[in-house]
Amino acid sequence: MTIKRLIFWRHGQTDQNIQLRIQGSTDNPLNEAGVLQAQEVAPELLKLNPTRIYTSHLQRARATAAVLQELAGVPLEVDERLSERTYGVWEGLTNEEIKAGWYEQWQVWRRGEQPAGVGLEKREHCGIRFRDAVLDAVAAVEKADSGCEENLVFVSHGGVSANGIMSLLGMNPSTWVGFQGMDNCHWSVLVPRIGANPPWRISTYNRKYADTAVFDRPW
Repeated sequence: MTIKRLIFWRHGQTDQNIQLRIQGSTDNPLNEAGVLQAQEVAPELLKLNPTRIYTSHLQRARATAAVLQELAGVPLEVDERLSERTYGVWEGLTNEEIKAGWYEQWQVWRRGEQPAGVGLEKREHCGIRFRDAVLDAVAAVEKADSGCEENLVFVSHGGVSANGIMSLLGMNPSTWVGFQGMDNCHWSVLVPRIGANPPWRISTYNRKYADTAVFDRPW
């Protein structure tokens, strides 16, 4: 297997993150702090020898990915399946505003269940599309067979990345919600386990700085 690592990197900070507003599919840009975060963390990811980068089409993810792509000089591909979970009429709102306007459905949401009538994408659905994007990238790289170990970076968003990672690990994020979304510009790593169930193992979650020794253990 040519895949050594799958690296999942959340985009840098936006103004909506500071205001604790749900962004979802809304295409907000990085703020100044978010740009600086990407510039700080990209050299850390460079230590993991990224060979290919895939990004959500939303500009906050694309701008984050571009910083690493410039440093690494590797191919970058946009995949809309990596975009954030859609939150319907709740996009742009804070938790308190949702609680005030949709109290019953807010309670459903906070229990990790599916609210009705607000246009919120199911956790399972967004996890599956994210998983499929990752597995399609893996299959394409394996088919190409570069002869070298590949470290694939997926630049995306907090909610969909968590749901996607759970899906890759064989969990249904609509019924098991064990991972919170990563912090801005933090990242996680899955490594392959050939012949195992699941075929991926999480080696780190919500990390900012790299210690390459951690990722190169023989087990």
